[in-house]
Amino acid sequence: MSDHHLLDQLLRDPRRRGRVTHVQVIPARPATFAPWPEWVPASVISALNIPGLWEHQATAASLAHAGDSVIVATGTASGKSLAYLLPSLTAAFSDEATLYLAPTKALAHDQLRSVESLDLASVRAATFDGDTPPDARDWIRRHANFVLTNPDMLHYGILPGHARWSSFLRRLRYVIIDESHGYRGVFGSHVAQIIRRLRRVCARYGTSPTFILASATVSAPAVSATTLTGLPMTAVTTDASPRGATTFALWEPPLLDAVSHLPLPPREHTAPSLHAPSLHAPSLHAPSLHESPHTTATNDASAASAAGSASDPSGQGLDANPSGRSIETNRSGPHVPEPALDETAPPRVDGVETHQAEAEPHRFSEDSGPAVDAADPLRTDDVPGRVVDETALRPASKGRRPPAEDAKTRRSDRDARHAEAEAFEWDGKAGEVSVRRAATSEVADLLADLVVMGAQTLAFVRSRRGVENVSLAAKRGLEEVSPGLETQVAAYRGGYLPEERRALEGALRSRELLGLATTNALELGIDVSGLDAVLICGWPGTRASLWQQAGRAGRSGQDALAVLVARDDPLDTYLVHHPSAIFGTPVEATVLDPDNPYVLEPHLCAAAAELPLTADDFTMFGPTSAQLVDNLVSAGQLRRRPTGWFWTHRERPKADLRGSGSMPVQVVEAGTGRLLGTVDEGSAHSTVHEGAVYVHQGESFLVELLDLEDSVALVSQAYPDYTTSARSVTEIHILDVQKSSFWGESGLHFGTVEVKRQVVAYQMRRNGSGEVIGEKPLDLPESALRTKSVWWTISPDAFDSLGDFDAPGAAHAAEHASIGLLPLFATCDRWDIGGVSTQLHPDTGLLTVFVYDGHPGGAGFAERAYSAAHPWLLATYEAIASCDCDHGCPSCIQSPKCGNGNDPLNKRDALALLSVLLHDHPPTPPLGPASLGPTGADQ
Repeated sequence: MSDHHLLDQLLRDPRRRGRVTHVQVIPARPATFAPWPEWVPASVISALNIPGLWEHQATAASLAHAGDSVIVATGTASGKSLAYLLPSLTAAFSDEATLYLAPTKALAHDQLRSVESLDLASVRAATFDGDTPPDARDWIRRHANFVLTNPDMLHYGILPGHARWSSFLRRLRYVIIDESHGYRGVFGSHVAQIIRRLRRVCARYGTSPTFILASATVSAPAVSATTLTGLPMTAVTTDASPRGATTFALWEPPLLDAVSHLPLPPREHTAPSLHAPSLHAPSLHAPSLHESPHTTATNDASAASAAGSASDPSGQGLDANPSGRSIETNRSGPHVPEPALDETAPPRVDGVETHQAEAEPHRFSEDSGPAVDAADPLRTDDVPGRVVDETALRPASKGRRPPAEDAKTRRSDRDARHAEAEAFEWDGKAGEVSVRRAATSEVADLLADLVVMGAQTLAFVRSRRGVENVSLAAKRGLEEVSPGLETQVAAYRGGYLPEERRALEGALRSRELLGLATTNALELGIDVSGLDAVLICGWPGTRASLWQQAGRAGRSGQDALAVLVARDDPLDTYLVHHPSAIFGTPVEATVLDPDNPYVLEPHLCAAAAELPLTADDFTMFGPTSAQLVDNLVSAGQLRRRPTGWFWTHRERPKADLRGSGSMPVQVVEAGTGRLLGTVDEGSAHSTVHEGAVYVHQGESFLVELLDLEDSVALVSQAYPDYTTSARSVTEIHILDVQKSSFWGESGLHFGTVEVKRQVVAYQMRRNGSGEVIGEKPLDLPESALRTKSVWWTISPDAFDSLGDFDAPGAAHAAEHASIGLLPLFATCDRWDIGGVSTQLHPDTGLLTVFVYDGHPGGAGFAERAYSAAHPWLLATYEAIASCDCDHGCPSCIQSPKCGNGNDPLNKRDALALLSVLLHDHPPTPPLGPASLGPTGADQ
């Protein structure tokens, strides 16, 4: 079944045709072959049983065999695994060892099956993870020469007990880091330090292994790889693999009447008649990271990545077209020139204009106030790791100062990993604004339809609860139209038990399952061939991740269908109406900061516990490590002796690799003692508090008890007709200002802030309508976060120039939209960041909008926002101005995460505010590779 046929079938219902805003046809590509390297043993060539190598495989494998650390950054299904298997399998013939690191257990087990299927007697492969039995672990340490594990096990299990691994480490020739583009943010920074600890321990046993990294296409892969490993890296980026054609559709769910919840017909709407600011930059239409750095705030607080590079068609399983500009939309931006369409009319699919992508590479370069007492009102929005919900606060009055009653910062939130559950039909402000049908509902319908057609389909959903709901809704739909087919649909996500995951993976390979709703746990390189279609429920956080997910279809070389279904938020709406921001724009660089002291300090302690630290180690751990070691001595964590620095405690040092703050909370069924899953401690406050609704495998449970001391939540099965969302109180204070720039009289700043937050209550919302039907208080401890933030301010004179102006509503709306657009410019997920806006912040004395990293010490996202502020705010302006609503909606300025119940919001005045901010932006040079920050390389 062809991809065109699948899309034709989905669009057979006339009501759906207006939902497709753009179709991009990505052409097939032939392979470029290379001869087998002479050093590969004949038995390996025979076991692989393939006709030949693609050019990038041979190039990367030969570099690694020669001892050069290498990153191969090509598209999904481009055979990257062969690039590292050739040298590592060859090494086994000399009894040299390989350590393979995967981001997930599922990927490690999949690679183990591939290696074992070769049946090479010299290769003794085994996985070493939390599921490995104790007796097998002893055999692996003594005899295995190809060990597959993950960064967590390396950190917790291998490095602390390196003496028991001495035989393996003395033979270690290669370290393979698969899906390396997923190591970003705080987790990536921790992994970078784990790799440095591994290199240090290997040196103790006389080895210096060669590193081979496999990555989807990212910007500046050699720079990212060097930051991750601390070693000079060679990048192989030209993808020589063949690829079938892919039809990629951008899909926007229909508007619903706020009262009836029935779809509304599309309508033309002219954007507000505000003049666009005088801009010193390219068109807003396709924001490019060539545009000048600088900027401001966001509001939404994403793991793995790419498969089809928009930047390099030959470097992805799916490609983006630099000139792909065919678009069908009923929106018009304010004085923004649209790129000219091709003179030749492109083919059409069921009345939808399509564009034939050109397979041309596209190069680009990318970057990578004094504290005072707070006393005035803040408007807060997204909390990192949560999705904020409406809280009824009294709206601030128009003018310069909000009323004293707003002095409390209030916020309602729910875990972002469960966002889609509540978002099934969030209706904003009923009776005042139309909203779009929830993306999860739309994806569930499409999944069911594709299963009826016999098309094996993956549906990627951002949250765990969203996965469960999509699966459940698709099953219900199939029960109605084709009883029996519902058994061929399932959900797959983190938190399942190992045996559940293995069974689902096997059923997908055997095609017992035709439809699978999944989180990004299946985004990575698990070899599932023969998939016909991929549905992507909402922007996955980065272009790299989008192409990685889309590339899961057509992995056997056949044609495929990919559909991005927009959620009702500013970024998704912007993208489906500006396809060149997807298909004509390069993928992002990986952002991580190994020198973050909150990351580095625990790894210095761990390194000292493994082997005493010496001054020679400071070169490996970075320029700040000497000072941090002195701090750890003063804190009693380390002790200095003539031979170095020693760990002073009996227990092992603790390092929270994912910044979650504590041990995961186990979710246990009270009546049976059955372990249903786990939730990190920080998210537990919002998702498994007493009274919360918890969903597992389509079953609903109510939380009876949350015991934070014992890290357990007791639940019982129930079938409530509502969902729950937590509310919290938040304060933010500026601790220092590290960078500042000024656009006329407007200020842009980056520095350190402290965010204090406490979950105080939860709301119950009726399924379907989102109506609040109750609220109950909670008694949970307060948390404090010291982190990095970007913030922008408007001067009093600029403020006065706006005249009779709704300052609270304008700042609030601009904050919502800018937060929604930030993931397009920084490699962050929405739960990685938080945001606050206020008409008069006590630390600045000005109208201020904050966006902060949701991890202690920062994760690099706010700093990236500061660098890319101008293109970011340009895109924010256009996203608001081009929306076809009258007064604001979830597609532009409303947010289901808003702590103030989306009140006040003022769309027109938000545009005026952004115009003033952008008007005096100075011309600046494009971002370049040198701006990416420290490489982490040893000098």
